[in-house]
Amino acid sequence: MRRGFKAEATRLALEIRAEFNVPIDGEFDPYEFAADYGIRVVALGTLMGPARDHFYYSMGRTLSGALVKCGNGLAILDNDAHPTTRRRATISHEVSHYLLEHEFISVLRPNERGCGVDADQEEEAKFLSGELLIPTEAAVKHAFKDRGNEEVARYHGVSTGFARWRMNVSGARLIASRARGKSA
Repeated sequence: MRRGFKAEATRLALEIRAEFNVPIDGEFDPYEFAADYGIRVVALGTLMGPARDHFYYSMGRTLSGALVKCGNGLAILDNDAHPTTRRRATISHEVSHYLLEHEFISVLRPNERGCGVDADQEEEAKFLSGELLIPTEAAVKHAFKDRGNEEVARYHGVSTGFARWRMNVSGARLIASRARGKSA
């Protein structure tokens, strides 16, 4: 990840959340974002014919989502066989590729991990999607209130694993612990 990216992504996520009137500890809706920005979300289970065979059967076990060109616009393929919390994280990841203006891949292949873009772009999209769903500022507030991963997950509509990752990567609990140590 390039130098300064995390600070830029944090600011961008807060701007997007403000644009959608989502409070810092509120639930960001990536589906609403996609709709407002003209990105069509296509559930894999709704596809028919060769497209369904390719995406739902050939790639259905490995494809969580993908941002693809669709005519003159964009679409996100959404694996509707996955739990809602995972789908929300996936859609946030894909809209992060859009927000970061990452290049599109031309071919999706079965058993390919990630979106098929380079590792730096994947890490950038992962970080930004985390900031969209659980901003660092919100994670720190949760840590000061001693909220567990399950409770944080419920606040933000994500999986417990996602909440754990955000609480860890943000350093929220460490920040709260150090602040408590200074005041003791």
